[in-house]
Amino acid sequence: MGSIPGCAKSLWQSATEAGTSLLKSKLLIVLLLFPSVGISQVNHLEMAARLLGQGRLEEAESEARQGLKSPTTQPVALAMLGTIRLREGKYQESTNFLTQALKLNPQLFGASINLGQAYLLQKRLREAEVSFQEALKRDPSNFNARFDLARVESSLLNFQGSLDAAKPIVSRLYETEEGILLLATNYGALGNKAQLTLLFGKWQHLAAPSEESSLDLGELLATYEMAVQARDIFEAEDVKIAAHPSASLAFKLGKGYLSLGDTDKAQKNLELALALSPDCAACNLYLAQIAEKQGVTEKALAYMIEAKKSEPENPEILFEFGKVCLQQNLVKDALPALDKAVSLQPDRDSYVYVLASANVAGGNLTKAASLLTSLLQKHPEDAILNYAMGAVYYLQGKYAEAESSLKRSLQAQPDQVAASYYLGLTYDAIGDDDQAVPTFRDLLKGHPDHGAAYLKLGGILLREHQYDEARQDLERAISLNPDSPEAHYQMGVLLRRLGKTAESEEQFAQSRKLEAEQHSHMRLQLLVPD
Repeated sequence: MGSIPGCAKSLWQSATEAGTSLLKSKLLIVLLLFPSVGISQVNHLEMAARLLGQGRLEEAESEARQGLKSPTTQPVALAMLGTIRLREGKYQESTNFLTQALKLNPQLFGASINLGQAYLLQKRLREAEVSFQEALKRDPSNFNARFDLARVESSLLNFQGSLDAAKPIVSRLYETEEGILLLATNYGALGNKAQLTLLFGKWQHLAAPSEESSLDLGELLATYEMAVQARDIFEAEDVKIAAHPSASLAFKLGKGYLSLGDTDKAQKNLELALALSPDCAACNLYLAQIAEKQGVTEKALAYMIEAKKSEPENPEILFEFGKVCLQQNLVKDALPALDKAVSLQPDRDSYVYVLASANVAGGNLTKAASLLTSLLQKHPEDAILNYAMGAVYYLQGKYAEAESSLKRSLQAQPDQVAASYYLGLTYDAIGDDDQAVPTFRDLLKGHPDHGAAYLKLGGILLREHQYDEARQDLERAISLNPDSPEAHYQMGVLLRRLGKTAESEEQFAQSRKLEAEQHSHMRLQLLVPD
């Protein structure tokens, strides 16, 4: 770094005192390097820096604008105005001021750092990366610029690049919460558990890490399969949160326990967070997911209704609401929510897929086929998508297309229950028993508990008058699914052909009873493989 004239040095010290370390405030006061200028303008800029440090932003701006009057102080004044806008959260205006300052004086490397910050806060990561790199060209030892660059590289998923950028300052990063979290993110993503273990040890030696940062580290450790260390952190924080409840911390802790699969502790903390913050949509979302895992879909739906009330435009909440509605056979409620989720995030393939499933459940096979076709254009060899497309073709009565799609699915993933089953159904629909029978039998070799396949196979064999084999398959179908009206009906037909009238009537009566019960409690399923 070049020498700083006396009056400028005083101004720089004021600016430095006005701000705090990036690791604490995420904001760096602009570094003011400029040639000798008139004392009047310097006084205005020095006063601006002091006022900025006191949080008196309007007065600071008034003083900074005095520096715009002289060409020699104009770059610094613009940089100061950019810093003020950064403090105000007006990131685009901050970007404009800082860009002008650097255009007039590229040596304002502090302005490069602040410009990077402005880009970072706008999620313009590539531009932030360039700004921090420019700052480091002028001062390679600058800690804040190097740390910021490492953060940007990590956000860009360039984890090794982030570690390379941080290498000269790694010893200092070991001493801070933010530094350890950054390194843990990188090492975790690169699968380096040895370094994660080292970082966990260094975390334990920090004087007093915040609860929020501790929970962030715990979640990272849980994500990268270091459950023992993660649980140590969570249990320590659990005691603190119980003593001093906090909605945000209870929510983080609940999420952390959920990542470990500890649904009881997750539920306890998420319920606490929701009690403290009744409008917490994310709390309702995660509690719904827990309820789903517990098989209590009615409770899950209740949570999702509340989440949707709080954040009606949140695509994730709309998607999860739609899924739960489908599980509850509320197709009319599911469709608009899923439609909106897809319109908000059209590139989320999982959203599009479930919307296609909802359209199948709602009987709109044309729309379902269109959605699946769009996905197959992106993933032509995907086994599940080809299965789903084949199933829709089967339901549309397009049996040649169904056969082609289902075979393609099985080529990509041979041991697939749903695709094999629908291929058998397709052959059965066109009366090709020579293909249908071996298809179902091959399926049952690998999956002997597939009741629906036994039912279809038994029906084909009944049609072919192979009564002994048909009876074995239908008895197996009934034992696996005693509530199947069709299985009892087919058995009734078989027993009638065998002259066992009384037994046949019992099966028909059972079939009628089950059909009536299921009609009043009909449940539709997602188009998801078994």
